Amino acid sequence: MAKINFIYRGTKDIGKLSVRLIHGKGIDYRVGTNMISKKKYWFRRTTKNGKTVNKHLQLKEISTINASQSLKNHKSNLIKAQEAILELFHQDFNNGMPITKEWLKNAADKFSRSLTTQDKINTETTKIKIKETDYAKRIEKIREANLLSNAISKMFVKYKTNPNELKKYKVTHNLLSKYQTDLGRIYTIKDLNQDFANNFMNWAHLDMKYSKSYTNAQLKRFRSSAVKAYEADEDDIIQVSKTLRTFTMFDKIYKDKIVIFLNYEELDKIDHKVIEKPNLADAKKALLIGCETGLRYSDMNKLIDTNIKNVNGVNYWKFRTEKTDTLVQITVSNRILYLIEKYGLPQTNYPNNGVKLNEDIKKVCAIAEINEIVKGKKSTIVSINGKNEIRNIIDRYPKHDLITSRTFRRSFATNYYGKIDTALITSITGHSTEQQLKSYINLNDESNILRTKKQIDEFHQNRTKEKNNIKLTIIPKTGNQ
Repeated sequence: MAKINFIYRGTKDIGKLSVRLIHGKGIDYRVGTNMISKKKYWFRRTTKNGKTVNKHLQLKEISTINASQSLKNHKSNLIKAQEAILELFHQDFNNGMPITKEWLKNAADKFSRSLTTQDKINTETTKIKIKETDYAKRIEKIREANLLSNAISKMFVKYKTNPNELKKYKVTHNLLSKYQTDLGRIYTIKDLNQDFANNFMNWAHLDMKYSKSYTNAQLKRFRSSAVKAYEADEDDIIQVSKTLRTFTMFDKIYKDKIVIFLNYEELDKIDHKVIEKPNLADAKKALLIGCETGLRYSDMNKLIDTNIKNVNGVNYWKFRTEKTDTLVQITVSNRILYLIEKYGLPQTNYPNNGVKLNEDIKKVCAIAEINEIVKGKKSTIVSINGKNEIRNIIDRYPKHDLITSRTFRRSFATNYYGKIDTALITSITGHSTEQQLKSYINLNDESNILRTKKQIDEFHQNRTKEKNNIKLTIIPKTGNQ
């Protein structure tokens, strides 16, 4: 039975092939061809008699599993040439034509798919290298696009004009880097599934001592980043998990949520306390007006005359918030007028990051003797894996140590909940539902019990008065009885 074998006969990395025809004992020819190939395709290191040698492979032994597309195409072309030469051999041999070395040379040249001049060979070699380079670049592009860390980095551009959100995503990016370093692996967008969420929650909450709410916030940013990257993928190269949008996180994290707020007795103590230092007086003003308006500190500088509107003789401020770009309306109540007339508009020099303001309002509350020992979270240095880290630790502290700029909005919402329409509160706090508002305020405050009793008692007192004030009309009897 006739056989056609190819032999790589050069010493360089790229060279020409020889073709060998074997049939019975009388035909065994080998001739050179113009077919170009690569040396690495044809040799495999093995051992013979205890020594390492390079074994020349037959065409069928060249593996294309996980091989480049160029190798697959090359082997396919050689197989076609092999089959064509064998078919011609059988035809001519059966017709009695002499099969000589010259015949093999002509047959090989006829079916050769390579180029004949050295310049063209070099050109073809260059094309092969370019294709392999382009393929490698595409593979790298796909790899980069699917990295979870890169998906988060793209959010930096989205929030470039929003410093608060930008800072959050940078923290998330750094936390992912630490997680990957600790576990010794790189995560892709497709890895973001329920198993990832479970493992990350265990690491963040148990090992790194982060709170459940903080851990959930990071997972939500992972998800948002992955979804945004997938939706913006015009090349259709990003893969996602089926559970990307449905994986679960810690639940019931608001069940025992600690809400720190200042009631009006405490706010009156602060109001009546004389504070001399200019910076602390500034912090006192921000604290009192913030707790009355429910605004974030970053929006207080918008309480200016140019934002004043009027409806039916009532003045109110109207503007969009800095953080969420939500349109808010703040009514100029008598209480706000009193504070502004006493302290002036809340125009201050505090930076928007709130760090310095938080320090000063704690001092203001300490001076005003807001000293009740309450349960809360406070930033504390703890040792984690031999390193000092800052974590929010739940314990009992003097209340003034727990006051931050977030207390402004929580105090407003808690103090007015049940006293004015809930819709009026949510229009300022930005909560879309009353349930969201309830998770934000302190419904466990004992003053709510007293307020409830007072309102119920007043309702029944008024109802009784109305009933007693009803005048009975006597209908006179008719003459026909």
